[in-house]
Amino acid sequence: MKKDPERPERGDRRAREGEAEGLTIVDADQVRITRDEFNRLHVRVGEGATHADVRPAWAFPISGEADFVSFLDGDGQEVLLMRHIEALDGESREALEAELGRIYFVPKITCIYQIEDAHGAARWEVETDRGHRVFDIRDREDVRVVESTRVLLQDADGNRFEVEDITALDQRSQKLLDQEL
Repeated sequence: MKKDPERPERGDRRAREGEAEGLTIVDADQVRITRDEFNRLHVRVGEGATHADVRPAWAFPISGEADFVSFLDGDGQEVLLMRHIEALDGESREALEAELGRIYFVPKITCIYQIEDAHGAARWEVETDRGHRVFDIRDREDVRVVESTRVLLQDADGNRFEVEDITALDQRSQKLLDQEL
């Protein structure tokens, strides 16, 4: 098989730090993540570019495990795509995981007490792993099955909730949820 000189080998540094439509893709071992005195996140790649005041986002947040984290600037534009977060140094990984945990805070629903109509929205009263919650869901499209037994919900305020496994809910909760799907 003839080697294409324009296509980098898998282990080639150009492949690890390649450009995809103007977006820099780097391995985590080349990245340093810090916070400034105003608690804003900054990302430095090697000895080169620093991206200030960025927001991390999982590249595949709904589908589960992801190997890529994207960094967005203040305008929501992707400035960097990083892979293999396990290769980050301790301080960088701690800063990243804390920020992702804050951004992707998703209480797990463990029991559904009631779902009732409230002025055109469905008012949900539930128990979560973070305590009792009452919230409104405007549209049935905000209740999505993402896997056969996993459900994601988004309330009227943009907060997200998750049912990890419908079959783990009690019978009454399952029946109430089935009515909304």
